Amino acid sequence: MCYGLRVDFQGELFPGSAALLAWADELREVRTICHCGKKATMVVRQGPDGVALVDGAQVCIGGNEKYVSLCRKHFRVAMGDAPAKPAAPATTTCE
Repeated sequence: MCYGLRVDFQGELFPGSAALLAWADELREVRTICHCGKKATMVVRQGPDGVALVDGAQVCIGGNEKYVSLCRKHFRVAMGDAPAKPAAPATTTCE
């Protein structure tokens, strides 16, 4: 049995996740909920100002102060990929 995140804050598979998904006979999800009430399948990393970051190191240790779980629709809005008020691109290093 293994536990981990499937994708990073940019929606890209972690290399280890890709390998585990390819070999898994069974998958059990720990479900999280987006602020809209839908199933959260994505996660965004936020800067100190609360704006979703679009680049940075793939791995950055943090908790609720850095990461927010979102449904795909709100992930796309936060990343500036969907019609809505897009977040301004920001760059940060992992601290």
